[in-house]
Amino acid sequence: MKSKIKKYTISPLALSFWIPFLVLIGYFAYRKMAPFGSNSILTVDLGQQYIDQFAAFKYTILQHPSSFFYSFSNALGGDMLGEWAYYLMSPFNFIFLFVSNANLPAAILLVICLKISAAGLSMGYLLKKLHLQHGYYITLFAINFALSGWFVANNLNLLWLDTAVMLPLVIYQLEQVFYRQTWWRYSVLLAITIITNYYIGFMVAIFIVLYFLWRLTWPNVKHRLTILWHFALGSIIGGALSAWLILPTYFQLTLGKSQYNSEFSFKFDNNPLHLFLKLIPGSFDFDQMQSGQANFYVSAFILITLVTFITTRVIHWRVKVGAFAILSFLILATTWAPLTLLFHGFQYPVWYPYRFSFLISFFVIYLAAMSWQPTWRPQKITLVLLFVSLVGVAVYAFINNQKTSYTDSNSIAIFIGLALLTLAQFTFKSHDRIWLPILSLITIVSLGANVALTLNHFSYLTNTEYQNAIHALTDANQKIKKDRSWYRVAQTFQRTRGDSMMLNYYGGAHFSSALPKATPTFFGNFGQPDGDNYVVYSNGSVLSDAFLGMKYFITANGKDNGDAGQPSQHLIGFRPDTKKYNLKATTKTTNVYQNKNALPLAFAASSGALNTKMLFNNPLQNQGNLWQGITGTTTSTVHVDNFQKSIGHNITAPSMITGSIITRQNAAKPASLDLQFTPTNNDSYYLTIGSGLDIKNFDLLINGKVITQFNTYRHTVVVNLATNAKDKLQTITFRLKDTQTLALTNVTLYHIDNERIANDSTNLKQNGLKISKRSQRRIEGTIKTTTKKPLVMTTIPSIPGWQVKVDGKTVKTTKVANYFIAVKTKPGLHKISFVYTPPLFYYGVIISLLALLLLLIINRKSIAKKIHT
Repeated sequence: MKSKIKKYTISPLALSFWIPFLVLIGYFAYRKMAPFGSNSILTVDLGQQYIDQFAAFKYTILQHPSSFFYSFSNALGGDMLGEWAYYLMSPFNFIFLFVSNANLPAAILLVICLKISAAGLSMGYLLKKLHLQHGYYITLFAINFALSGWFVANNLNLLWLDTAVMLPLVIYQLEQVFYRQTWWRYSVLLAITIITNYYIGFMVAIFIVLYFLWRLTWPNVKHRLTILWHFALGSIIGGALSAWLILPTYFQLTLGKSQYNSEFSFKFDNNPLHLFLKLIPGSFDFDQMQSGQANFYVSAFILITLVTFITTRVIHWRVKVGAFAILSFLILATTWAPLTLLFHGFQYPVWYPYRFSFLISFFVIYLAAMSWQPTWRPQKITLVLLFVSLVGVAVYAFINNQKTSYTDSNSIAIFIGLALLTLAQFTFKSHDRIWLPILSLITIVSLGANVALTLNHFSYLTNTEYQNAIHALTDANQKIKKDRSWYRVAQTFQRTRGDSMMLNYYGGAHFSSALPKATPTFFGNFGQPDGDNYVVYSNGSVLSDAFLGMKYFITANGKDNGDAGQPSQHLIGFRPDTKKYNLKATTKTTNVYQNKNALPLAFAASSGALNTKMLFNNPLQNQGNLWQGITGTTTSTVHVDNFQKSIGHNITAPSMITGSIITRQNAAKPASLDLQFTPTNNDSYYLTIGSGLDIKNFDLLINGKVITQFNTYRHTVVVNLATNAKDKLQTITFRLKDTQTLALTNVTLYHIDNERIANDSTNLKQNGLKISKRSQRRIEGTIKTTTKKPLVMTTIPSIPGWQVKVDGKTVKTTKVANYFIAVKTKPGLHKISFVYTPPLFYYGVIISLLALLLLLIINRKSIAKKIHT
């Protein structure tokens, strides 16, 4: 019993896990992060994107298994298998099943600590099994991997950590290809590594090839051709075992991320000498997060012991040359564009640069552990060179201190102090009972200092703010959930662009690296903010609400007193046209409106919809044309209006508004432009604003009140101005901020015929789809088309993978507005079904099953023996 307790608590492998765990938990407790206080672990993408995906993981496992393949919570609907492959394939995610959404930050903190600590354990396992180190020296090297610069800087990107944890295990099994000529375990672990995160797995695969080629050049390696064959076979089968996930994911990437190309060049992206600054603890901050350099910090102990790899005569020169070549290759990839693009799948990453740099830390630690022995004591010349090198790094850091934001005099002083203390230890004789504990303490302090100094650079969302936002949305969503029909939900505020995933409803926003390009293209055409990896339905109109089936609308009711995290703190849109909707429910902080004009997911429409073309940067015209197409009418519901008067304050008022440039006359005084109009009816009035009119450069006021808009847009967006304001003067004000000029791109006034929208919606809903069976990837029901409305029009995004059957027969689909599924039918009552299967999924499953069968047949004896033992 005592031996088991020791094994799991204070053995070298156990401490390889527990020391990183305690360092991280101690720091997070110090920062009073939940569950230790009122702060949270949430920051940047973790708080804005990943946490919503983790909530979606829970709903998939516990309630909606079909959303593993597809989800209508993904913008207007989208593939999910590719998102799971990138965000959600970690086994650690099952911990989230045991907590509520309100307590997810505390669970995420635990998972981060467990993953990083597991990296220490796996590294320790590798060192022990390969006999590179022994006893507690294993721990000394292993914790340097777990608490290296990459893990600390990317702790919030916890979806990447699993693959780095797997790296030492894969390397160990790769070594077995050489030692025991067995490869099936390598193949299985390689597959698991790729499955946990294909993106980081791709980087690991590059390193594995480099490592294998290096290892093959070692002297005394026998049966090289056999080993080469086993490596190739094991790698191919390992990749094939993951084909069920990777093939459909690859297809999704062709629809999205792969369509955004990075410019190829032979340039150096940064100053290679600045890499020395990454040896300083805490050399990572918010600026580095956006466009910095590689993070590979390890303690001075590793830097000093690495010298033994160079000086020892035990290791053959070919091994040294090969290792130097790999290390040079990895370091060059952190600064030279072609290799940087290679490691990142031929695209520059958006934020968090050089995502493969954990490979540098791993390899440096591996080489040091391979060559260093506790009995080693450096010669005087080696001591002098090490001293000069460490001081040289510190001097270089001091010289560049004013030029960089991520180092300061304190962190540099800590580096040189701890480095010299470490170096001093190697001048004493080895006495394990004294020497090793002191060296371990200095190393732990070095690694802990990097944790604290790095993470102190960041601010985090308070747990109260997060929970307030979750409770506000949950209360509103519970009022809506009583409706069992199919519908979408719009918002004038949001916690993140993943609210619909967090709360399990169908929204109109999403934030994902796997977003297909067609989705932001459509959102931009419809006047909504969009980017390469996000869309937001914040600037809708009564027309777009009706067409897209936005049946419910959640708005802030202004009763939250501005409390942190409450709706009034997260406004993204101004929608007075919701007055046209019915107030369905009220919570403490929100109002829920019901839109009776919202169309069903599918409905019979005029075939004229097939002729709808999306115009560039003309969103209301696009909305009007599409509505005109589905209704088969000859006149549009969208009308262009004119401003009656423009008044300049410290600027010259232009006679023509759209395309004009207004300039501040007196640079020291405020400047603004008033545009006035008087509605001639009670319809909803809208303004369009072009992307050249950046909201960051001006305040937009309506009748003297500043309205909040989503803060970025790259296409023309729609802004609601007034509803039920007949004969009341309306004043729109553009108030310049710090800028001296403002270009009024695409500033145009419109109104939409509300009565037409209501009448047309009533008519279209008469021939709506009556759903009899549905899941996230399957919709079945009946629909009646007519002579005037022979087209089954849907608001299901048309992506490859959808199969539509009408009366039991598979039919060809077509696109409307270059985005939505539509089906031509003959007039009459039809049974119709829509089923989504990720493209290449079944091919991938077949390949994986064949690979598994081949693996079992070839290695049946070895596997049977392993199972028996």
